[in-house]
Amino acid sequence: MNFEKVSKQLANPSGQFGIDIALGMNTMNEFISKTTYELLKINDNNAVLEIGIGNGKFIKDILDNTSRVSYTGIDISETMITEAKRINSSLFETGYVDIFVADIEKIPVWDETFDKICTVNTIYFWKNPIKALEEVYRVLKKKGILIVSFRPFISGQTLDFTQYGFKEYRNEDFESLIEQTNFKIIERIEKIEPEIEFNEKTHNLISQYFIMQKAIHLL
Repeated sequence: MNFEKVSKQLANPSGQFGIDIALGMNTMNEFISKTTYELLKINDNNAVLEIGIGNGKFIKDILDNTSRVSYTGIDISETMITEAKRINSSLFETGYVDIFVADIEKIPVWDETFDKICTVNTIYFWKNPIKALEEVYRVLKKKGILIVSFRPFISGQTLDFTQYGFKEYRNEDFESLIEQTNFKIIERIEKIEPEIEFNEKTHNLISQYFIMQKAIHLL
């Protein structure tokens, strides 16, 4: 497997190869994505933002069992947004779904737009993590919830992509980032994922879910 070629596609999938890579990403990310949505505890009438939607396969899982939820999804990949629109074409008829190309550091919406925000396995690619978190803070409503989910660095469990531009985080690395923002960590959950096959090896990956709240500062 050409890890360098694959890793570039993971950061910003493009073309037919990017579309094919996204299918593999869906398999790798199904557990961590669906667990994130469950932890987000979306209520009726919530406005939800997902950052880094890939081809949008799991959008329907966010909308299941709720009503009048306003869902916005963004991704830096034009290819993925095109695919997500194709895969979820029927959802647009509801008027509650909007997806478009955007970077986490510059989200083109008003301040305090969303009740809940989540992002799964994107932190590895953030160019400026503090700026990214500040932008998420801006668009989140007061007392809103953000969940950042990722697979932390654990010796012997990496998938050999770090040398190709991934930035891996230990839990303490991410916590130090949050200390530089106005977010408050309210819970950190660890999950051992079901076995998956990758590069002819079986892995039991560990995923972390940082649940944070937008802090309110009283003058």
